[in-house]
Amino acid sequence: MAGTSHILRASGVLADKLHASTAAQDIITSWNLACARWNPIIVITTVWAAVALPLVWLRSFGSDEGLAVSIARTAVEDGYWITPHFFNVRVIERPALLSWIIAAVSEPFGHVSQVTAHLPIALFLLLGCLLIYFLLRKLAASVPASLLGSIAFLACPLVMRSYVMVTADMPLAVLLFLAFVLWWDGFASGSISVSRWISVGIVLLLAGLMKGPQPIAYFALGIGLFVLIGRRWRQLPGLALACAICAIPLAAWYAYVYVPGDETSWANFMRVQPAVQLAGPIEAVVRLFFEVLPAALIALSFLSSKQMREKSFAQPAFPLALACYAFTAAIVVLFWPGGSTARYYFPMVLPLCVFGGLAYDVVSKQRPLIAAINLVVTNVLIIYALVYSLVAAPLLPMRFRPTEIGAARITPAIEAAPAPIYRVGVAGLNLLPYVPGRILGTATLSELETIRGPAWMIVSGDQARVLLSQRPNDLRLVMPVGEGDLQLLRLD
Repeated sequence: MAGTSHILRASGVLADKLHASTAAQDIITSWNLACARWNPIIVITTVWAAVALPLVWLRSFGSDEGLAVSIARTAVEDGYWITPHFFNVRVIERPALLSWIIAAVSEPFGHVSQVTAHLPIALFLLLGCLLIYFLLRKLAASVPASLLGSIAFLACPLVMRSYVMVTADMPLAVLLFLAFVLWWDGFASGSISVSRWISVGIVLLLAGLMKGPQPIAYFALGIGLFVLIGRRWRQLPGLALACAICAIPLAAWYAYVYVPGDETSWANFMRVQPAVQLAGPIEAVVRLFFEVLPAALIALSFLSSKQMREKSFAQPAFPLALACYAFTAAIVVLFWPGGSTARYYFPMVLPLCVFGGLAYDVVSKQRPLIAAINLVVTNVLIIYALVYSLVAAPLLPMRFRPTEIGAARITPAIEAAPAPIYRVGVAGLNLLPYVPGRILGTATLSELETIRGPAWMIVSGDQARVLLSQRPNDLRLVMPVGEGDLQLLRLD
């Protein structure tokens, strides 16, 4: 009887494995057939359009988007192009290429709008998807594998939040990856011409103008380590040329905007002297894994695959080159003093998706269950993104457009009695870009106690109570603004 029970249990386990294997194979077959039926570029573009384009119109500014948008608006309205200004306040922590792009797009219309601010970000997102797809195809990955890599990029939670977010992190990551692709195309062909190194340098310069010189380390350290490991010394002059093309204009910009005391702002922004302590290495790794699902999951499939162990590639140097690019600077960031946050690792997401695409063709045959899990996770997250953009965004305006709605409430009152609009610190950061008029910043609350009217003020509730008690005769509360605890005051 004991032997019989063991046989029955073993039979049950075998049946479960066979059932799981059959279900996994069905999922893989369905994916492969769907990829064969439709044009992959149309699929990528359609999915991108469905998850990103509705948010161009249906999501208002949040987080710290208002900073980049306000810099663009100040460039259009006041002419501060080279030296970024947040209305009347210098912002010289880093160059502001993203704001300059938004300003250039908005210039023909005479003003910066939500659409002209969001659309460039969405286009960078599409470029990232296409770069992943075409790189995988050049590496002889199948269409289903290449499409999985591109869709996985759209499915990462970190990327989802950035579909149209007006911050430099995602455009920066795409530009750095473009530099890598340009470099690899030359390397794979047998030689990298001077013109290609110049092209790489120009793309790196654009990346540096997005957020300063530090993120360029993803390319410089990564490719530098690859050169060192393979003793490919002939690449050093070209790498030096590309870095010089990037570094010299960046240094010129910093020199142009410099005034004594800017060193502190630069040190804080580059986290040489961090003002805030962020997550340590262990916490950062755990958070990052879930932020970059499913890219991390499918990349692990590649790194643990037989293909990786046996190094059976048409281009054997590619995995090492991609790993150096993805992980060298990321490890430095992980242990950087002051900690890190997930968006610092954005340049790592695109290579992870490429690793996942490389894994699919082998893993789908050798370990179909793992491949099926990757497909399910990726598609579930994409379905979530579709519901988020196509269903939730239109039906929940207060959840998705609070700052735009709040600005619409106060704009008629401000337009009826035009006057300068004063704020303290970052009050109304994401609301004021929607509000017409001359917007000014003040250093302290005490300055608002002495200015002359007429004027508008946007301050916190506590600040409003202090000001109203100090100036009861000429200052009045008009209405709550709707962004946090902000209040709109009128000084006559």
